[in-house]
Amino acid sequence: MIKRCLAGLLMCAMIPVSWAGQATVNLKDTDIKVFIETVSRLTGKTIILSDRVKGKKVNVISQQPLNEDEIWGLFLSVLKLNDFGVIEQGNIVKVVQDQEVKQDATRVDSGSLDAPADEQVTRVIKVENVDVTQLVPVLRQLIPQKMHMGQIRATNVLLLHDSKANVDRIVKVIQQIDHESNEEIEVIELQHAAASEVVRIMETLQKQNAQKDVAASQPRFVADERTNSILLSAEKRDRLRLRALIARLDSENNSDGNTKVIYLNYAKATEVAQLLEGVGESIESEDPKAQAQKRSSAKPYSIRAHEDTNSLVITAAPDMLKSFEAVIRQLDIRRAQVHVEAIIAEVSDVGLKQLGVQLLSAAGAFTNFGNTGTSNVSVAAGIAALRGQETGGEFVRDEDGNVYQNPVRRQGDNGQALAQALAGSQGVVFGFGETNSSGDVEWGAIIQALGRDTESNVLSTPSITTLDNEEASISVGQEVPIITGSALGNNNSNPFTTVDRKDVGIKLKITPLINEGNSVRLQIEQEVSSIAGTTGADIITNKRQITTTVQVNDGGMVVLGGLMDEDIQESTEKVPVLGDIPLLGSLFSSNRTTKTKRNLMVFIRPKILRDDTAIHELSSRKYNYIRGKQIEMRAQGVTLMDDDDTPMLPEWDDSLTLPPSFEKSMEEDKKIDKKQEKNDGN
Repeated sequence: MIKRCLAGLLMCAMIPVSWAGQATVNLKDTDIKVFIETVSRLTGKTIILSDRVKGKKVNVISQQPLNEDEIWGLFLSVLKLNDFGVIEQGNIVKVVQDQEVKQDATRVDSGSLDAPADEQVTRVIKVENVDVTQLVPVLRQLIPQKMHMGQIRATNVLLLHDSKANVDRIVKVIQQIDHESNEEIEVIELQHAAASEVVRIMETLQKQNAQKDVAASQPRFVADERTNSILLSAEKRDRLRLRALIARLDSENNSDGNTKVIYLNYAKATEVAQLLEGVGESIESEDPKAQAQKRSSAKPYSIRAHEDTNSLVITAAPDMLKSFEAVIRQLDIRRAQVHVEAIIAEVSDVGLKQLGVQLLSAAGAFTNFGNTGTSNVSVAAGIAALRGQETGGEFVRDEDGNVYQNPVRRQGDNGQALAQALAGSQGVVFGFGETNSSGDVEWGAIIQALGRDTESNVLSTPSITTLDNEEASISVGQEVPIITGSALGNNNSNPFTTVDRKDVGIKLKITPLINEGNSVRLQIEQEVSSIAGTTGADIITNKRQITTTVQVNDGGMVVLGGLMDEDIQESTEKVPVLGDIPLLGSLFSSNRTTKTKRNLMVFIRPKILRDDTAIHELSSRKYNYIRGKQIEMRAQGVTLMDDDDTPMLPEWDDSLTLPPSFEKSMEEDKKIDKKQEKNDGN
């Protein structure tokens, strides 16, 4: 407290009794709050202090009196040295930490702002001739650490925030750099040479010069093949030199014709040759000189494809040969590839409830329903076959003298017919009845009850990679035999059956076409088939097929289609009148209810592969996924097999090679065996 009073007295002694607008400021270890209070009295401004403005000492040495504006500039400098700043709102000033100033209402300097050197200002600078993305890394080396600098690429604008002195210094640097370039663009039309070939030669020479003189501005060349001209951008002295060089390269070929072999890198020679034949005919129809040559000879040009080297052998006049070369350069490009992934998700739920009663009597009356698996008639016939049939025996006489024939029962079929009748039973089957003294069935009843729930959740993800605008297909499934007919030979002998095989599984056929903007047009044929069950005639197959054309962005997913099906079928078979009696009618009826619910969705996602990096990334990801599954299986273990015997792919590496052929493997095995025999002999 005493020290603060002394500092206050010192400040009062510093100021003359009659304040005439000037004062000499000399401070030594003065508390910053006392200094701020004194400045507030001298300038007449209301100053609001942050809680963090404390504990700082101020030292100022001055030999000259200062006016009010100079005292305010001194005040800002002292605050900046102590990491504080001010936010001015009229006659009210807030003193806060330096980093908080730029987030509040600071003044925007348009270049003519009259402010103290240490006042925090914001400056927006429009750069006219230099890209801000290239300018910012240079300025980063010159600005203070606390200075904020931002860029807006869309409008090529820089945003600076710091003290006015620092901002003005950086602005001067930008003005020295932001000068209009002396380069101009010139269009040079060629008469004889191909523009793309001349540009290739010029760029090769330019690369060599660039290695020698890195700091010099490098000319730029662009070939316009449509007009066979070159767009040249360079400074004036370079343009004169390059124009002379281009003129020497664009010299006329004195030969009346020549033969050239052109090796193709990507296109197929036979297909390009057919296309060039049509181009040559179009040139002949438009060029009077070519028409005159056509009248004098069979053909003014010759195009042959050499399939072994995938090259073209062309003989033509120089101007026509130049046209052919221009077409070939545009056709012989590396085509992008498309990797297509399909996702087929199917969820189905099938529920079955069945209850039926069948009756049978010796008098021949019976009930037989078709919606039950087991027939009482077939069961009764099976029981009769098991007992066998009675046949006549020898005649005998009893004690009373009566003559009768002793019955002889033939042995039955050992239950084969009864087992066959019960083989189709499902669920719970109750059978009961009554027989007479001879063992014959007097009456019988069969009660059958069945409840069944079948759920399936199928997820398939077939994928395929193909070239742009090339059809590709993949099929994963089985070949199922289906009976198509049967016939007998002569005299009903040698029966034979004809069988056809049908593919059942997943089929995917696609033709991708890459459009502008990385979108892919897909012609798709997709089929999902499966075996549903069997009937008395043959098997039943489910088939779901989609044929459509869609357009999807690169990496995007689209749903091709789907099916949501819910089917409820109720089947009731009963005896008229008796089946309608409440409660008792259940003995004369059979009920069957089937509920089927299916949900099927098909999705597709294309991925464009334009270069080796994208292909390598996709291949390594798929490879590592399969290897991860093998590692997971090895970790879980395989029953009755050592873990080391399970197959395992090696780690992904660019140097991976395919396994050797069977013949090579056999030769290597023989060499190993011979070496082992030799070692055993020693």
